[in-house]
Amino acid sequence: MSMINIKLLSLLRITGSFIFISGGGWFVYQTYKTKYMLGQTVKTDVIDHRKKADYIYINDPQFQLLYEKKRAYDQERSTKQKLSWFPSFLKFWRSLEQSYSWQLIAMAQTGDRNDRLKAVQLLAKLKSMKDWDYQHVAQMCDARTAVGLARTEGIDLRFFLKPPYWHLSPTKEALMGNMYSLLHSLNDVKKHPCITFFLTKAFPKIQYRHIVFDIDLATTEVPQARIRKDDILPLSIESLLHHSSIEDNAKDIVSLGGLPLIVNLCRHFEDDTDVTIKLVNLLANISVQDGMLHHFFVTGCIGLLAQWKQHPDIRLSVPATRALANLDMDDTPEIKFSSHLHLLHPTMRHVDLPKLDVVFIHGLLGGVFFTWRQRGHEHTSPSILQKSSSSKGGRDIGCNISDERMKEYLGDVTEFKQDEWDMLGSDFEVVLSDCPENANVEGKGPYSYSGCHPSVRQSLEDRKTFSMCWPHDWLPQDCHHLRIIGVNYDSNLSMWTNICPVESITRNLEYRSKELMKKLTQAGLGSRPIVWVAHSMGGLLVKSMLTKASKDGDEQMRGLCDNTKAVVFYSVPHRGSPLVYLTQVAQLLWWPSVEVRELRENYPALLCLHTEFLNLVEKANIEVISFAETKPTHISSLHLQLKFVPTESANPGVGEFFEIPQDHFHICKPNSRQSFLYQKLLHLIQKYLPADE
Repeated sequence: MSMINIKLLSLLRITGSFIFISGGGWFVYQTYKTKYMLGQTVKTDVIDHRKKADYIYINDPQFQLLYEKKRAYDQERSTKQKLSWFPSFLKFWRSLEQSYSWQLIAMAQTGDRNDRLKAVQLLAKLKSMKDWDYQHVAQMCDARTAVGLARTEGIDLRFFLKPPYWHLSPTKEALMGNMYSLLHSLNDVKKHPCITFFLTKAFPKIQYRHIVFDIDLATTEVPQARIRKDDILPLSIESLLHHSSIEDNAKDIVSLGGLPLIVNLCRHFEDDTDVTIKLVNLLANISVQDGMLHHFFVTGCIGLLAQWKQHPDIRLSVPATRALANLDMDDTPEIKFSSHLHLLHPTMRHVDLPKLDVVFIHGLLGGVFFTWRQRGHEHTSPSILQKSSSSKGGRDIGCNISDERMKEYLGDVTEFKQDEWDMLGSDFEVVLSDCPENANVEGKGPYSYSGCHPSVRQSLEDRKTFSMCWPHDWLPQDCHHLRIIGVNYDSNLSMWTNICPVESITRNLEYRSKELMKKLTQAGLGSRPIVWVAHSMGGLLVKSMLTKASKDGDEQMRGLCDNTKAVVFYSVPHRGSPLVYLTQVAQLLWWPSVEVRELRENYPALLCLHTEFLNLVEKANIEVISFAETKPTHISSLHLQLKFVPTESANPGVGEFFEIPQDHFHICKPNSRQSFLYQKLLHLIQKYLPADE
């Protein structure tokens, strides 16, 4: 071997030794630095790993099985382990990670608010631990930390313990017996006519005596047929859900031991989505009451809510989000989302406070997940107009995207590079779908955008998916720092469909607007700018709330009016609707509900409300945008077509007014983010959204 090779080999050895020693020193330094930083953040007397057992033992069969599985795994691993330094290093690294997670838990439980928020955020980022490590952390968590983890994006569900004895499934007969006992006890605490009547129908062998009714049940029209046995539990859950939304009855459900029963029902109906939706809404209603966090934690409901929050069905994820927001004591403990309110965004803990509230209120027979869903793709699509080379005398040539050749063409051009796309798109103009047929003199765009606009590419991607709630899916992508609230309430066309005998009293416009004002202020509405978005009867509720808030002496209530920047009406009957003008025979058979009777054309109360609203708009400088339907709506149950809201009734006489070629049910359902119905609202929100500082 030559002298040069010997020197080169020696140099390589020295260099390798230096790199190894330097790397090892850097790793030891980083380990010491991490431990030092955690020691500075967490009190040293909070946790001492040398004095604590490695495991927490709980007298529960499911945890015994878990530990036996871990013990068997450790024994198998020890027999296969080779004598090398790598397993020892892994053991050291795992011990370090475990120590790190324990100190984060200690910080989350003992630090101040900022430390707790940061500790939960760091704890949620631990993704490489073993199953038993997650279970160990879950057992060490307190209720407040568990809720914080559940409200973190992409959280690993292994951080949460299953409800006690989740592996045991009670029989249907046992559940029915427990449900009857709970409903009967609730009825004894606070007698309510609908629960009393339901018990007599579902459990006809039980005789109720010495019961004093505030309302004569004999005068209420409720079907007398007995309930089928298979329907007793689902209908009982529906009755319990209705009861939980009245006053503070939800607190009585918990005090009478209702939470363990609800958990067992969740286990029994885990494959039935419709029943599970009622159960998660029931838990969301209960979460509004003070002092519920501990009860939810010990019964395992936190883990269930975390699981539902990640569910792809928005009907499960949104109520679970509301429940966790109500239980989170470290985020906004002073804010509560009562029954009928859904927090559509933000769904996670947020560092920056929202700068604008957008409230969506549906109309008659509507709902958050029905009224505000995307319209089907079978309707009209955006069209592309080729720009004329001459500014005068030229004629645009239109082509609809629904044409198969145009779809193929656009599919090809989406593969272009950005500069190629901009060059091509500058020759085209894309007209928004749902463009108005007519508008007043104040009406202005946007009606179209350039073909090189990013929305052109986005339109093809949007059409591959379907949104069950476009305010929830689209607005957070197009606007930041928003809080979006969806209002849900029950409504009927006929009194024959009423479930609760007292609902005829509480369903009028006056009562509903007052109750909704209380719930919205409880949710913190009125402390920042507000944009209201309403469909049909929801617009009447908005006008009633704003006019009442303007006269209220309470500062928080007045904030609903003083902070209102704009109102968007989707086919609102400001002067009534011809819906109630049926023949006398039809009215006898139909028996119109309270909300329908209040919508009759030129109803004095509606005209008076509208006059007050116009005065308020002028005084408070509120911007108004209105859309009117031009197509009749098909009512399948009555076998007729009816224009719910005539153009003259939908026109408030103030602000921008547009006539849209859609019926009453589809006028609030854009077919994509390129719809005029959506883009007009989006531009309005962006106008009043404060700029980022």
